[in-house]
Parts: sequence; structure tokens; C-alpha cells
Amino acid sequence: MDLNDFRNRISEIDNQIIELFVERMRTAAKIAEAKSAQNLPILDSSREKAVLRYVKEKAGKEFEGYAETLYQTMFNVSKSYQSELMAMKTLLSPEITAGKYGKKSHIKLLVINGPNINMLGIREKIIYGDESYDTLLQLLAKIFQETGIKGEVFQSNSEGALVERIQAAYSDGTNGIIINPAAYTHTSIAILDALKAVSLPAVEVHISNIAEREAFRQISYAGMACIKTIAGMGFQGYVEAVRYLVDHIASQGR
Repeated sequence: MDLNDFRNRISEIDNQIIELFVERMRTAAKIAEAKSAQNLPILDSSREKAVLRYVKEKAGKEFEGYAETLYQTMFNVSKSYQSELMAMKTLLSPEITAGKYGKKSHIKLLVINGPNINMLGIREKIIYGDESYDTLLQLLAKIFQETGIKGEVFQSNSEGALVERIQAAYSDGTNGIIINPAAYTHTSIAILDALKAVSLPAVEVHISNIAEREAFRQISYAGMACIKTIAGMGFQGYVEAVRYLVDHIASQGR
């Protein structure tokens, strides 16, 4: 085989890869639909690890590193696609359009994001996905509108600014807090104390599943002051947090 023969063979392989990729994404859409119906999280870390071991073994020593990178990229793309589909289904679900939440314009939620969340879509895409922070803001704006509540989103890389915003929530009409403290999750007693001080119902959210990451991420100080933790659901976790907190506040008659 000469050079052109090799190039033609590569083109044939590329066409096969594209066809398989399209089929994989369509299958991911079906999985997203099934997960949404069963209220299951997007991320299945145990399956990811098992498949990754198989992929590396199949690729052999020569290509296992490249195969790992390729598979993680495909998994991340698939997860982002599923997250987008599940979020759209949630926002347009009959429960919401039929008025499950009713008129709850008196409810005000504060969503707080900690350091580096503003770098979503840039930082560690294998872990956090390739969707941007602006995409998250748009998703939150939609769920605020659909549930008929008032919502504010605050992000800072400064621990002090996060503490001050939590404190301000005590007297600005906020009824509940959704917080992703990011790295401060594992270090900030100050944020824990602020959440306890204002005594507002709070839900902790993490895009990744921190329970299956590094040992130092296993502790959550902020989570000790929260009524619920949602982790490993990507951006969909924020949507679930809003829904949960709206229901909780409404049930308390606040």
C-alpha cells in the first residue's frame, strides 16, 4: 500500500467513526429519556470506571493512554448532551406547565457559586463538562421563570464575599439558598457558620460526584448546614435543587 492507500483507509475509518458517534449520541438521548422518567442521575461513575478499564485493556499498553483520553472525552460529550436533554424535559414537563408549583412569586431563592465556577467550559472538561457558566445562568433563569419564583445568582472567588452574601440573605427577603461552595466545600468553616447563622433552608449542589473523587474532597463543611446535597448530576443538579427547595419552602408555608 502506498501513501494514498493509507489516506483512503483513514477516510474509511473516519466515516465509520462518525456513523458510530451519531448512533452513540442517539442512544444517549434514549438513555436520558429513561433516566428522566426514573429520576436517576446523569453520572454513573461505577459504569464509567468499569468501561474505562475495559477500554484500556482492549487498547493494550501501546495505546491505553490515548484510548483513556478518547473515551473520557466521549463520555463527557455524552453526559453534557444528556444533561441538556434532561434539563429541557424538566423545564417543559407537564408537572410544571400544568401549574404544579402554582403562583409562588413570593418565594425568593439565592444561588451561590464559589471559586472557579465562573470558569466552567474551560476548566477540567473531563470532570465538569464543556458547558459554560453562561449556559448555567440561562438554565437557572428558565427554571426560575417556569416555577414562578424570584431568583438571584451570585458567584465569587473570595471566601469573604461568599460569607457576606450569605449574611445579607438574612434580611433581603431570601427564603432559601442553593450553594455550590466549590473548593471551599472542603475547607471553609466560615461558610458553614454563615449558613447556620442565617438559618435559611439550604441545598448543597456539586456538578461532579465529590464522593468518588480525591480523599480531601470527601468532607463538606457547608453540607453540614444543608437540608439536602445533590451531587454528580451536572447542571441538572441545580434544577433539581430549585424544585426541591421550592417544594420544601411551600410545604413549610413560608
